[in-house]
Amino acid sequence: MAGLKNIFTWSFSTGNDFELCRRRHYWKKYGSWNGWDKSSPDEVKKAYLLKNMQNRWSLIGVVAEKSIMWMLKQHQSKNRVSHDDVWNKIARPELTQKWNESKEGKWNISPKKYCLLSEHYYEKEIDEISIKKQIAKQVKNCILNFEKVILPRLSSIDEIQEIKILTSEMSGDVEHFLYEGVKIYAIPDYAYKIDDKIHIHDWKAGKVKTKEHRSQLSLYALWAIEKYNYNLENIFLYIEYLNEPKVDPFQISKNELDAVKLKLEESVGEMTEYLVNFDREKNEPLPKEEWELTADKTNCHFCNFKELCKDEFEVY
Repeated sequence: MAGLKNIFTWSFSTGNDFELCRRRHYWKKYGSWNGWDKSSPDEVKKAYLLKNMQNRWSLIGVVAEKSIMWMLKQHQSKNRVSHDDVWNKIARPELTQKWNESKEGKWNISPKKYCLLSEHYYEKEIDEISIKKQIAKQVKNCILNFEKVILPRLSSIDEIQEIKILTSEMSGDVEHFLYEGVKIYAIPDYAYKIDDKIHIHDWKAGKVKTKEHRSQLSLYALWAIEKYNYNLENIFLYIEYLNEPKVDPFQISKNELDAVKLKLEESVGEMTEYLVNFDREKNEPLPKEEWELTADKTNCHFCNFKELCKDEFEVY
């Protein structure tokens, strides 16, 4: 990874992190940089480890998404697999592998390659049987609901209609677009075109959070406009709640699009204030201490980086 440069970027999640806690954003974007290098300071390596840590809820989302996308591809190929097939061939082996990687500490070799769950890292004692049952139940439910509710709407979509979304599992950079010179990461779960219209779907394996999720997909509308030149009225957005099941289809207005742009611009501007000489090209952060800790301690309990802040802010 020699020669990599930590460039200034923005995404919906980084914007939320920054708003929630400046220090959290610092650890994710700057304090963990180069943490893959064994010669880096211990604090940097620790931050990199914690940056890559998941929890049971994010694991559910990752495995559910991988499972339903496999199911969709199978059905598009006229291979009518069932939810039981998906569970046995994709979901269960993936969950078993990830759980064992975390429990056995393989992440000590490479936190980027191997799964680390916060339940194993932070919790002294866990009810392993109960947690594993909970994870399995929710993933199974997501797959079943996808099969019953969503798959009938999407199985007829041809591969030629699909828009390729670059993800972290592929080589190269992940999906993004440029907005006023800033690289904006936007990674929809599934998108396809029909005539002059684009349909953008995002899978949600957890709770219904309509306002937050609509804001996220509104950014995807901007992605479709900036990267593919779609007209706003031809952009159709779908929040697919896998665990409910429920779908929230919507379009956004010109005023709502302007609000997305304003939020993005304001967030980028505020982040720039924490850079030396306000220079996004160099992207050199101010000292760690300049990045304030959250004023709300409840934000710390589920934060990956709480271990690094404990000397300044008692969060346990």
